[in-house]
Amino acid sequence: MSTTVKVFIVLNLLLALAFMFVEMTLYATRENWKRRWNEDTKELAEQLKLSAQKIADESNQHVRAEVQIVTLQTQVSDLQVKNHEKDNDKSEKDKEIQSLKLTISKNDEEIKALREQNQTLSNTLELTRQSNNEKTHIAQVARAVAFQLNVKLAEVEDDYNNATTALSQREETLAKLEKENNQHKAQLSILKERYAKVYNEIADEHQSSSFLQAVVAAVRPNPQGQQDLVMLTIGKGDKIEEGVEFIIFRGNQYIVKVRAEKVLNDMVACRVIPESWNSNHLQIQQGDLAQNRLF
Repeated sequence: MSTTVKVFIVLNLLLALAFMFVEMTLYATRENWKRRWNEDTKELAEQLKLSAQKIADESNQHVRAEVQIVTLQTQVSDLQVKNHEKDNDKSEKDKEIQSLKLTISKNDEEIKALREQNQTLSNTLELTRQSNNEKTHIAQVARAVAFQLNVKLAEVEDDYNNATTALSQREETLAKLEKENNQHKAQLSILKERYAKVYNEIADEHQSSSFLQAVVAAVRPNPQGQQDLVMLTIGKGDKIEEGVEFIIFRGNQYIVKVRAEKVLNDMVACRVIPESWNSNHLQIQQGDLAQNRLF
C-alpha cells in the first residue's frame, strides 16, 4: 500500500471523526434548545395564566371598589341630609330652650314677688297680732284697774311706801348706771389708746344721732367656719335703722364691728365687718355687749 493511499485513509478517518463530532455537537445543541424552549414556553404560559387571573381579580376588586365608593357617597349624602335635619332640629330645640329659660325667669320673678308679698303680709299679720294682744292686755288691765280701784284707794299709803322703796331702787340703779358710764369712759380711753383708728370712727358725731346698746344673743358662722352673722337684742321699738354699725366688746377688750342688715321686732341681724377684727384673735361670744358708740 502506497503512502498516498495511507494518507488518504487517514484523512478520511479524520474527516469521519470530525463529521461525527460536529453531528454529535449539533444533536446535543439542538436537543438542549428544544428542551429549554418547551420549559420556557410552559413557564411563560403559566405566568400568562397567573397574570390573566390577577388582572381578572384586580378588575373585579376595582369594580367592587367603585360600587363601594358609590355606596359610600350615597351614605355620605344621606348623612349630610340627616346632619342638616339634626342642625335644624337643634336650632329649634335651642329656640325652645331659650323660650323656656325666659318663661322660667319670668316665673322666678313672679315667685320672688309673691314671696316678698307673702313676707310683707306675714309681717303685717304679726304686727296686727301684737297690736291685738296689746289692746287685749290693755283692756284686761283696764278692767282689773276699774275692779280694784276702790281697793287701791285704801292702799294709797302702802303705795306711797312702795313708791319710796322704788325711788330708792331707782337711785341705786342711777348710781349703777353712773358707775357703768365711768367704766365706759375708761373703756373709751383704752380704746383711744390701743385702737386709734376705731376710736376716730366711733367718735364721729355724724355716725349715729342716738346711743344704742344691746347684748349678743347668738352667733352664726359662714360655710368657711368664720363668725359672720350676729343677732343683737334690740329691735324696731328702739328706732334702729339698717346700716348702723355696732362695736362688740367684752369688758375693756375690743372684739369687732358689725353692721345692721335686717331689723326685726325684738332682734336685729348684723353682719361682721371682716376688716375690723381685733389683733388679739378674740371671738364673739353670747352675752358680749354691743354699742353704736362708746359715749
